[in-house]
Amino acid sequence: MSKLFTGRKIWGIWLSTIILAVLILSAISCQAGPQGYKSNPEAIALNERGITMYNEGAYDKAVLNFDKALEQDPSNPAVYFNKGQALDAMKKSDQAIQCYDQAIQLDPNFADAWNNRGMSYLDKNQTDKALENIDKAIAINGNVAGYWANKGLVYAGQEKFQEAIPCYSKAASLSSDNPDIWDRLTYAQMKCKLYDDVLKSTDKSISLNPSGAFAWGYKAKALHELRRYDEAIIAFDKALALDVNNPALWYSKGLTLETLKRDAEAKKCYDKARALGYQF
Repeated sequence: MSKLFTGRKIWGIWLSTIILAVLILSAISCQAGPQGYKSNPEAIALNERGITMYNEGAYDKAVLNFDKALEQDPSNPAVYFNKGQALDAMKKSDQAIQCYDQAIQLDPNFADAWNNRGMSYLDKNQTDKALENIDKAIAINGNVAGYWANKGLVYAGQEKFQEAIPCYSKAASLSSDNPDIWDRLTYAQMKCKLYDDVLKSTDKSISLNPSGAFAWGYKAKALHELRRYDEAIIAFDKALALDVNNPALWYSKGLTLETLKRDAEAKKCYDKARALGYQF
């Protein structure tokens, strides 16, 4: 291993915001109502209009329509859920939680509402409540990949990567064609120095999304740690072809080249990293 890796936080800057981004909430659609639920036509129309506004990103208008729907029918838990999602999108976590409270009060087995309330608590950095709610969603329906991925996200945010790995693994088993979940699993495995596992996860992610710079970059890093330096350079080149202005990739490729005693090439990579703003 190159001595220059020692003590260097090579990957801490690159893609940390992507790893901790909440992807799963957007994957849960707004809803019309519980199966078999009957509402009046005006409330149905207002809820559907709110869903349209939500899908178009007009969250304030969505909330107005959901409020009007609730005036017509205050007993539909799905409308409270939909309003909560719109408020979450507007970064109004406290108000969103109140909506999920109403949805759960009307339907205690509303797993999506438990999940979303957990993520709203995570937005408020209340991780214990976040886990409590997500665990409840899983207890109601343990076959939803998003719930498990969100639980992994909570643990990853606490830097409890050993606990995050089985959550992400379960999510991947339930949604094996989702490269984002494989990337989250990759990140947790890398933090635990499980480099052989990282290669398996990145290969799966790449098979699903060959243009994913994240997976190629972490594959390169794992190959370096496994002292497969020539293969690491090939993977770095793949990543850089997809994300040429990523300074951390240039820097890390430079470290691998230096390990191979290709100092002139390494210097060019370091110079490129500096030019892009990377400080080391």
